[in-house]
Amino acid sequence: MVSRVITEKMAEAAQSSKRGTRWSLNGVTALVTGGTRGIGENLIQEVANTFNGKLNIFVNNVGTNLRKPTTEYSAEEFSELMTVNFESGFHLCQLAYPLLKASGMGSIVFISSVAGVTSLGTGSVYAASKAAINQLTKNLACEWAKDNIRSNCVVPWATRTPLVEYLFKNQQFVEDILSRTPLRRIAKPEEVSSLVAFLCLPAASYITGQVISVDGGLTVHAIVEELCGFGAKVHTCSRNEAELNNCLDEWRGKGFLVSGSVCDVSSQAHRENLIQKVTSTFNGKLDIYVNNVGANFRKPTIEYTAEDYSQMMAINLDSAFHLCQLVHPLLKASEMGSIVFISSIAGVVSLGTGTVYAASKAAINQLVKNLACEWAKDSIRSNCVVPATTNTPLVEHLLRNKKYIDEMLSRTPLGRIAEPKEISSLVAFLCLPAASYITGQVISVDGGLTVNGFQPSMRIT
Repeated sequence: MVSRVITEKMAEAAQSSKRGTRWSLNGVTALVTGGTRGIGENLIQEVANTFNGKLNIFVNNVGTNLRKPTTEYSAEEFSELMTVNFESGFHLCQLAYPLLKASGMGSIVFISSVAGVTSLGTGSVYAASKAAINQLTKNLACEWAKDNIRSNCVVPWATRTPLVEYLFKNQQFVEDILSRTPLRRIAKPEEVSSLVAFLCLPAASYITGQVISVDGGLTVHAIVEELCGFGAKVHTCSRNEAELNNCLDEWRGKGFLVSGSVCDVSSQAHRENLIQKVTSTFNGKLDIYVNNVGANFRKPTIEYTAEDYSQMMAINLDSAFHLCQLVHPLLKASEMGSIVFISSIAGVVSLGTGTVYAASKAAINQLVKNLACEWAKDSIRSNCVVPATTNTPLVEHLLRNKKYIDEMLSRTPLGRIAEPKEISSLVAFLCLPAASYITGQVISVDGGLTVNGFQPSMRIT
């Protein structure tokens, strides 16, 4: 069922060219499979003939299960589950590799399960096979980036399909599921397939190595343009009035419905004035709140003064927290609110950005997860986009430093710096109704940097 809906979503994307090639799959080739059981080689040969030796997209949706206590699995049962759930996907990747490489822009998307992330009572063998898929995703992202092949994984929670319909007839099972799901409902197949389709788009070109759960639970300039391009009415703010006015003139010239106001978000009075303006502009309702605040100055930890610490936390964390408090009633009133924070991979891994900045971004990442659970009852989703170094005016001084660039690229499997549109496209997607079952997720847009542990230059045998 999910495979069929994935195919339909990708067909829709192939026909959608109104927003340009970044949001279109026109002309691409795709293989969507629900398993192999020994027919993988013949399948790939047929695909190679059908698509003239090239494949842009490989979606691997394999899975079967047999629930038992761990001590009761036979060797045959263990082998069968691992063969269907992991081995088939692994060998299909091997077979599909030359076709994906030949396309010049290959994308692999695995469909896994949250059972590979957290214990769900699904059985230990199934859980282990899905965890293996999750880790395979990260390793392929690093190993095959040189061949322009991206690899990502969509990790669904309980989804209403014919394969598990018998489970949903059990009222106790459903109640147990809902008690652990902040959005308080079962996923629909299209809420999984929409993320799969997005990850295959050129708009997702800097996302690789990510394992993204669908479980209910940059520059402002690029983000504003992306949202306006989808028809949203946007209000934005900036501390710099001249810069804000220039941008507003540019956007209005493009026909975008954008308003703006001058605001220093670290000031309580400014924040309150901003939300009063937004309340008036949008008649007391707000569908989307994108929080893109950030300031940094690098120092050794022992050299930060109390004032340095307070200033940076006030801008990076306090302002975001208090703005969320202020916008909550507006988001709740819309009955379909979406919050997207822009954080940094400095909150995920150590990057030498300074400990205060890193801690403030890690706090944002965790705030996202807590709001997703606390405000789900109000139909408010909360997610976080976590960029690596991105080509914006704010970091031009770093991008002029060849040593910095060389060091950054040496750790980035895709081998290049992100462009703003590669961040804003994920922000826009997370705000769409198509992302309605995605909440509490912290998603890196980093060319694979955060999943790249160590890639030896020598061949290890």
